[in-house]
Amino acid sequence: MAETTFTQAVEAIYTDGVLRPLEQLRLAENQRVSLHILPPRVRIPAAVARRKVNVFVCEHLSCSMGGGAPELVTGERVVWRVPVLLTFPHYGTVGTAGVIDVDAETGDLLTTAASIEELIRNAEAIAVRLPSEAESQG
Repeated sequence: MAETTFTQAVEAIYTDGVLRPLEQLRLAENQRVSLHILPPRVRIPAAVARRKVNVFVCEHLSCSMGGGAPELVTGERVVWRVPVLLTFPHYGTVGTAGVIDVDAETGDLLTTAASIEELIRNAEAIAVRLPSEAESQG
């Protein structure tokens, strides 16, 4: 029998050693769940931040680029820092062109014209160092 998995974001309050959800959960009695504790200002899951970066780089830069594993960075503004990876069919991932920060509360991509130009320059520098396809075939 195949398992059905789903993700549900729920806010809860921790009191006297017990997490109490702030809304009704549709769970079976004694159902085991996995918790990912995030600061209250994090409303955007890591997977959504990565997906937003994937869509952005494919639509605006190159479909040979995509988001890697996001890292949560806390400070005055909480962001998911998503590495932008350069990939090629015969090589796989060949390098990191840079990062794009995604606001963990709003989901906004925090990019500038200069940061996009830097991603492009870095990707081109990585690509130039690769052997040509003719060289790799022998």
